[in-house]
Amino acid sequence: MTPLQQGLFFHSRTTDRGDDVYAVQLDIAIAGPLNRQRLQGALDTVAGRHPHLLARFDDQFEQPVQVIPADPELRCRYVELDPGADIDTQVDRICAEERAAVHSITEDPPLRAALIHTAADRYRFVLTSHHIVMDGWSMPILLGEIFAGYRGQRLPAPVPYRRFLAWLAERDHQAARTAWRDALAGLDGPTLIAPPDRLHIGRRGVESFPVSAEIAEAITELARACNTTANIVLQAAYAQLLTWLTGQHDVVFGAVVSARPTDVIGAESMVGLLINTVPVRARITATTTTADLLAQLQRAHVELLEHQHLALTEIHRLAGHQHLFDTLFVYENYPIDTAALSTHGDLAITGFSGREYNHYPLTVQAQPGQELRLRVEYDTDLFTAAEITTLIDRMIRGLGVMATDPARRLSTLNLLDDAEHARLHTIGNREVLDRPTERVTVPDLFGALVAQTPDAVAVVCGNETWTFRQLDDAANRLAHALSELGIGSGQCVALLLERSARAVVAMLATLKTGAAYLAVDPVLPDPRIAFLLTDAAPSAVISNTELASRLGYFTGTLIDVDDPRIADNPPTSPAVTPDPDDIAYLIYTSGTTGTPKGVAISQDNLAHLAASMPAHLPARQVWTQCHSYAFDFSVWEIWAALLSGNRLVVVPDEVVSAPEEFRRLLVAEHVNVLTQTPSAAGALSPEGLDSTALLLGGEPCPADVVDRWARDRVVINAYGPTEITVYAAMSAPLSPGSAVPIGAPVATAAVFVLDGWLRPVPVGVVGELYGGGPGCRGRLSAPPRIDRISVRGVSVRATGAADVPHRGFGALG
Repeated sequence: MTPLQQGLFFHSRTTDRGDDVYAVQLDIAIAGPLNRQRLQGALDTVAGRHPHLLARFDDQFEQPVQVIPADPELRCRYVELDPGADIDTQVDRICAEERAAVHSITEDPPLRAALIHTAADRYRFVLTSHHIVMDGWSMPILLGEIFAGYRGQRLPAPVPYRRFLAWLAERDHQAARTAWRDALAGLDGPTLIAPPDRLHIGRRGVESFPVSAEIAEAITELARACNTTANIVLQAAYAQLLTWLTGQHDVVFGAVVSARPTDVIGAESMVGLLINTVPVRARITATTTTADLLAQLQRAHVELLEHQHLALTEIHRLAGHQHLFDTLFVYENYPIDTAALSTHGDLAITGFSGREYNHYPLTVQAQPGQELRLRVEYDTDLFTAAEITTLIDRMIRGLGVMATDPARRLSTLNLLDDAEHARLHTIGNREVLDRPTERVTVPDLFGALVAQTPDAVAVVCGNETWTFRQLDDAANRLAHALSELGIGSGQCVALLLERSARAVVAMLATLKTGAAYLAVDPVLPDPRIAFLLTDAAPSAVISNTELASRLGYFTGTLIDVDDPRIADNPPTSPAVTPDPDDIAYLIYTSGTTGTPKGVAISQDNLAHLAASMPAHLPARQVWTQCHSYAFDFSVWEIWAALLSGNRLVVVPDEVVSAPEEFRRLLVAEHVNVLTQTPSAAGALSPEGLDSTALLLGGEPCPADVVDRWARDRVVINAYGPTEITVYAAMSAPLSPGSAVPIGAPVATAAVFVLDGWLRPVPVGVVGELYGGGPGCRGRLSAPPRIDRISVRGVSVRATGAADVPHRGFGALG
């Protein structure tokens, strides 16, 4: 068996009997007085000439073998159609039966013939084979022999298939292994468009696309100018297509190569499987031009030409991967000559159609001829017909650009038209970046709420209840104390306080001076606290007597939040006017990828938490403050609640860490907006919380958490890094059994998916997520880095979410 036959045999043993993948079928319409006996005689002749086409494949030996019959028979199935039923339906059913019959290659012949009598002097001749015995080049040869035999013509002696097998056995397999190992050295990884754990093959779809004569001619001219072939040019465009699809810049795809060696006499007229599937690797960097890529592919083709016989399974092992690719590119250079088969004496071929599917989720087949066409076979579970059309439109558009300017860098190609750009701008909410907005500060927003509802409850902490007026008065008194110390815009105040109402007072007081607060969670170890205070260099630390004892090394100003002298200050706002650009707070990244970085968020950006509240939340809300100050969920909880005029319930650590006690508190305080990480929500019972909306974020959300909470309850998933002020996107309310997307951009933010060269990628293409809008002012003590870029005039920041499949944000995960 040839290497490809071994692979096809393995595939046939691992798929369902009804699977007709790799069944090759021609359906030929014939008009005229066809003689069944003469046709059977012709079939007997070709069976005797090519007995290997009727081989039975056996795996009972150490290696699978094909058993060639001594007296091969190719019996023609004859079917008279029911004239009262739909002809096409009956023909389709018979063709499906024929395809299913060649699947069981260990039991039945892999080549079959059927003659369907559709009407007086009207027939359909259906020839079906399993791909394991015959390639596309062989099919017109076999058809020619059948019709020549029908006419009684004498045929030349057949070229035995074993001649090719002998040539194959003589190849230098060690040299081939070395060549392929070198060719794939350093490969980043497989290029897969389907989920790696996906086992089944979905329903196949087929579309065909014409390539304009202008672009076809440009392909020919480009190939000539770069000393290569049209096949290589099309491979380059396909490699670029895979780069767009996967976001990878070192891509691999399969290519079907002919193995009809010129040193085997009669190879061009041999009937059998004389092809192989081998990987094609393309490395595209930011500086690679079209000419560079063509030279790279041509050089690899020449170097590997003598080694294309090696089994794909062995090449996979040499590369160290179970699979290198799951897409295929085929350059079809053996079209059937319909004119030569159109008339046979008193018979006329009035039409024919072919059908052949493989197991790859995406195959692009170039069909040259009077008109260049791209035939695409695809898995309908992964692509829609519209998506395939869009994909090939881009490939063809890319071909045109590549042929026009081969010296241009591929990373600069813009293959999206204006309509696609407009669609992406709509999806990503680009409008918000151009829309004039009123810039505000937190003290302005909070002061307006105090004026509107001074006696409404703002904060509940144990037995303490603070109205908006009381909270504002206390914050003003502390702000005066800070101002007297010279603290204001451009400075930082650290807060070493446990979760409490007084910690909220200290935050608001700091913002009223124009300074930024750094909330430090006392549960952090002393070395981490020391790092934060050293790195942020605060002008003062607000704490209490007990916690301040941990700060013996701090040489700045210490302010006791319980100092009774603070109460002597006036309850009116201090005589400073914070600017919307003043830093509101500093918060540090976790440091999991290096040294923790302080992220600075402005007052104007902080205000977006109130401006982007989900519409599905209750009109009157009760939130909890239950997260560590080291986690920006605490920022979300505090300011989303207070800046929207709602109530905040501060929950102590010991209650948060006891899920049942926490649940009872939520019920008792009538909490109806709860922010949680999915893992925390998974540990919490939803019993008694029927009216509680759950806002999830901070980590990927398992579907079972949604299934548990989303019944008759609002559950929303949010996404956004610290640098973009807690979140940039939110999902619509989720339903049990649904996917868990990160959602669409909130009203105050824009989100884009860009490729590795910072180009917008279309829906369905993998890229990296970038956010625009209320982002950070910068990072403290961080080396310069390129995390702010411009996309067609839009300033955005990298979110750090790589390999994101762009699905219009409806299913972005």
